[in-house]
Amino acid sequence: MGSSLIKRLGVAVPLLVGGVMCVSIASCRYQELGLRETEGARAAQITAYFPQITAKNLNNEEVTLPDDLAGNPALVLVAFKQRQQINVNTWLDQLELIESTIEGVRVIETPTISGKKWGWMAGFIDGGMRSGIPDPEARARTITLYTDVGTFRQALGLESEDTIYGVLLDEQGAVVEIVEGDFDENKLADLADSIE
Repeated sequence: MGSSLIKRLGVAVPLLVGGVMCVSIASCRYQELGLRETEGARAAQITAYFPQITAKNLNNEEVTLPDDLAGNPALVLVAFKQRQQINVNTWLDQLELIESTIEGVRVIETPTISGKKWGWMAGFIDGGMRSGIPDPEARARTITLYTDVGTFRQALGLESEDTIYGVLLDEQGAVVEIVEGDFDENKLADLADSIE
């Protein structure tokens, strides 16, 4: 009886582990970055373009950045760690002021996570964030990027993952200005001055 149970468990355990791995791999999310080079006379005025990446917002809608932001300036709030949400919130708490200061701006937040390390948990991570954000507009502007974080940072010239960044893009997705850390009115003034 004992050896029969061990034999059945010996077959069941690998099948169970294999099934979990298949589900994990099938739901694994890793988003490739598309990098653009600056060209011609405009290159002297542009430090970088926001990397092209297709991801999902918390309404589960597919979004391609920066293409889907084209036509208006965009302020992308980039965070790398869960604990940085409190820093991002210092900007989101000033949303009306930001929108009245920078005409036509769209504000989005991009939690940026290693796709190779955490992509297999994307559904769980996004579900947790979604449950904490009941407002559909707030969900629409929250786009989690599961990608190569180092390459993403280098493309934008961001020095560290230990802080958040406000990355201001022009209508074509070119980086106009970058500020670091919590909101303050001087940083907003710098962003507004750079877009004029």
